[in-house]
Amino acid sequence: MESEYTAIHGLMQLLKAQNNSPADGTGIMVLVDQAHNLLGRNIPPVLTEYTLGLQPALFGGYPDKSDIVPSAIFVASFLILMFGHLFIFFKNYSRGHYFYISLSWVVYCMMRIVGFALRIVWAKDITNTRIGITSEIFLILPSEVIVSFNLILAQRIFTWRHPVGGSRKLFWGVMIQLYVVVVLVIVMTIIFQSFPSIYLLSPSMYVKYQKVVQASSILIILYSLTAIALLALAYFFKPTKKDENLYTYQPWWIESFSPFYFVKKGAANEAAATFMKRTRNHRHAIRVIAATHHHHNMVEGLSNDRGGLSHNYSLAIILVTTLFIFIGSVGRAVALFENKYKKDQGAICHPVVMYICWGLLEVIINLLYLIGRVDLRFYRPDRLPLDVRSIITAEQSLYQSETGTMSEYDVDSGSNSQEYKQEKVHKETDSEFVF
Repeated sequence: MESEYTAIHGLMQLLKAQNNSPADGTGIMVLVDQAHNLLGRNIPPVLTEYTLGLQPALFGGYPDKSDIVPSAIFVASFLILMFGHLFIFFKNYSRGHYFYISLSWVVYCMMRIVGFALRIVWAKDITNTRIGITSEIFLILPSEVIVSFNLILAQRIFTWRHPVGGSRKLFWGVMIQLYVVVVLVIVMTIIFQSFPSIYLLSPSMYVKYQKVVQASSILIILYSLTAIALLALAYFFKPTKKDENLYTYQPWWIESFSPFYFVKKGAANEAAATFMKRTRNHRHAIRVIAATHHHHNMVEGLSNDRGGLSHNYSLAIILVTTLFIFIGSVGRAVALFENKYKKDQGAICHPVVMYICWGLLEVIINLLYLIGRVDLRFYRPDRLPLDVRSIITAEQSLYQSETGTMSEYDVDSGSNSQEYKQEKVHKETDSEFVF
């Protein structure tokens, strides 16, 4: 474009000199406003095409008329998925089964709907830079939301397999710090995705900006793998003796992970009521997800007929969904490290690639969540009501009295010495976290 000194090139050089020679690809919002002031409401297509060619290449490219149909398809797809998540949440809620992570996927679907809907608007007027910036932000952020809640699901599997380590304050401190770092990365992504489009930057400042954005893309890639890393830790290290001796509170009333299964109405409340007659250690047992195969003792209710519940598919859901998000994160990072203008952009910036990574693959992710019934597989029992948790019962002695007898609930613990060990382990853990 710059090989011939055309009238458009001369006009842009004039604007560039007027703006103190900023770097190409920055301040598009400012340049569009100046073009409207100079040329009126309708900017000539040749000027639009010239300026667009000097904008930084985006993962998915800049939309045109051909993007309207695929974007509309994904708006409809994520709208249906959103209603699917809402249906399961309210159906569960009506039965006393509270799995609030479902609402996070509702918010995620809403963000995807907004992102693709704004892309349709942007495709109709590429000079509408405010809509374009907002669309890009709402297309980038949802993937990070999915990764964050995948990490919570992986954390629940880790705590199920290692109830002692997964309940320690040290472990929770590390996880909370990780979530804080993620929030900072999200904020950084929002700022640096919009900053160069809003402001005119000098060439040296623009180079620094590019390095920061590239660094954030690497952090996003690493973060997308944290769920798999946590699962690897959970299965690389075998459960300890303390894990095997510690009692856990699993939702024994969940009998199936079938797509059409819903728990019995009020089952969770009925289970909580049984703890009024239990020992303190049972009432303060570590809350973990449901599973038939476990590596430690389990506080059971009146029935242990729970069907065949395993976590092979649960692990597969986390692994597959994390891999799909990882692919999209790598694609965006490649586009950033190529560091090209739109006129020279590579194949990774083709819209089809974006529609596959942020559209098709994420539709499959949500179908896995819905059909795989993540709301059952990763449900952790709610905290017992305050009136149950506050019951004070006599603690057992290390030695059995000559005339004393053991209750049916004491028998479950195996022996007085085991009850003492259980109490000691509970003092080393903290089970009051709510995640």
